[in-house]
Amino acid sequence: MAPKLIFPLLIGFLLISYPINAQPNDVDAIVSDLYETISFNQDKDPDYEKFQSLFIDGGRLISVKDTTSFTLTPDDYEQSMTKQRESGNIIAFEEKELARKTEQYGNILHLFSTYQTHVETPDGTDSARGINSIQLMQKNGSWKVVSLIWYEEDQAHPLPEKYLPSDMN
Repeated sequence: MAPKLIFPLLIGFLLISYPINAQPNDVDAIVSDLYETISFNQDKDPDYEKFQSLFIDGGRLISVKDTTSFTLTPDDYEQSMTKQRESGNIIAFEEKELARKTEQYGNILHLFSTYQTHVETPDGTDSARGINSIQLMQKNGSWKVVSLIWYEEDQAHPLPEKYLPSDMN
């Protein structure tokens, strides 16, 4: 084969082998993407398409309050937040990870991800902290979110020190 043909064939093979939209294989990237894709302000839209791609088909988000819970699909979450944003009830929303505890066995992985949110509404800005319990599975060589369960800190349930960064203890 002529040397001039090898390079274009190699590039073509690489483009076929590594799709441009390949899912990140790294757990850190998945968690970072979870937080980044739902955060928005007046100048930056949330990336709900990428957010939804992080979940397996049938993935769930579950908000727990004391003994009750509310379950959403990633699509339900997008619709709810979009409605609140379009109505002006939420102007900006940022959620970031403060600390993390990880356990893995085989192709399943569990994270306790301590988060902090900042929500800007017409009435001002509010902040909260809590725990995202994130369950992932490895599927086709990539980690995917199976479920995300969160519990927001309150007076009756302060965050335990073991789930906070050392500089917050």
